[in-house]
Amino acid sequence: MTRTRPPFQPKKLLLATVSVAVPTLTGFLSSTGRVGVILPLAFLSMAALPFYIASVGNYRPKGERWMLLPALALFIGSVFPAGIGGHSLWLTAFGETLHCRVDNIERHSSSRGSDSFSADLDCGGRKLTFFPTNFRSVKPINTEFDVVVDKTGFFSSLEPDQVSWWHNLLFLTGLLINGLFIFLVAWLPVREPLPLVAERAE
Repeated sequence: MTRTRPPFQPKKLLLATVSVAVPTLTGFLSSTGRVGVILPLAFLSMAALPFYIASVGNYRPKGERWMLLPALALFIGSVFPAGIGGHSLWLTAFGETLHCRVDNIERHSSSRGSDSFSADLDCGGRKLTFFPTNFRSVKPINTEFDVVVDKTGFFSSLEPDQVSWWHNLLFLTGLLINGLFIFLVAWLPVREPLPLVAERAE
């Protein structure tokens, strides 16, 4: 058996990179709560999946399709570190911490699942609506706590312990793993059988 790297195919690498960037962007912007942004990106992510699988799968010979299953897992999994880590990273850069008091709790009915709750906050005279994330529940009325608010107003607020270096690292790790996987697909040698003449000579 001989080992040679597959020929360099920049178009397929570019297509794979752009395709996997779509679910990453979807996860990142999911923390904005803006349905008009999230839904089109979600549909675009589903449309990008076959292009990603095709570009990665066709980069190597037919007998070297080991990467298809991890490619699918990484594509789908890109949403979660981008959503959790990206939210924290954004608020690390553009957030400010306010001390707030819960003035009121509102219940939001849903016909598709369980009801959700939000809290009306008074943050030193500044009024905010806070939606708990990551399975957290709203705090009782008159509870005082800190909230990290996006100065740009684009992303939703988080509690301080949800904005940390390890949350930020989660986002960066997701990007690194995707980049490393595409690199390995292009760089790892392909096993090829020796010519019949060469095998007899040995």
